[in-house]
Parts: sequence; structure tokens; C-alpha cells
Amino acid sequence: MNLAEFHQNIEQVWDHIEEQCDEQDVDVDFERQGSVFTMTFGNHTQIVINKQESMLELWLASRLGGLHFAWKDNDWINHDGKRFYDCLSEACAAHGEEATFG
Repeated sequence: MNLAEFHQNIEQVWDHIEEQCDEQDVDVDFERQGSVFTMTFGNHTQIVINKQESMLELWLASRLGGLHFAWKDNDWINHDGKRFYDCLSEACAAHGEEATFG
């Protein structure tokens, strides 16, 4: 994946998160600022997702800790073999909201 594809892929991830949360009526607000995507829940807790351009990674920080994901086999996967969207669903639950991202 080159740098342009990386940025396009991450923008699609962020769009997908917003769409799924809207469809599932999740109590969350979104903010995009540069390479950082912040999800702020109704209880004022946050999940932060950011692009790590130099490593071509996607990072997720939540109450559950921080995770790093690399693009493998057409999916964002961490070093434990877990999918980004599955980890994001778990993080949302830890922040008091149920959401699935497919």
C-alpha cells in the first residue's frame, strides 16, 4: 500500500464508523482533525483513532488501552490477529455503547 492508498483507506474506515454509528443510533459525536479521529460518547469518554503515516498503521486508544493495526490480507489486523472493527466494537462497549462495524 502506498501513502495515497493508506490515506484513502483510513478515510473510508472513518466514514464507515460514522455511518454505522448513525445507523445504530449510537450516542457519539465525531471529530476529524488532521490524522486524528475522535469519538466522544454521551458519558464524555473518548476513543481516539489515528493514522501513523510513517509506519502505515492505524492506532486505536480507548479505555481498553492502545492497539496498533497493520494492513494485512485486505483488513486492519493487530499483532494478536484481531480485526480493527472487532476491537472497536469491544472498545465502544467499554465506553457504554453497543456498536458493530462488520
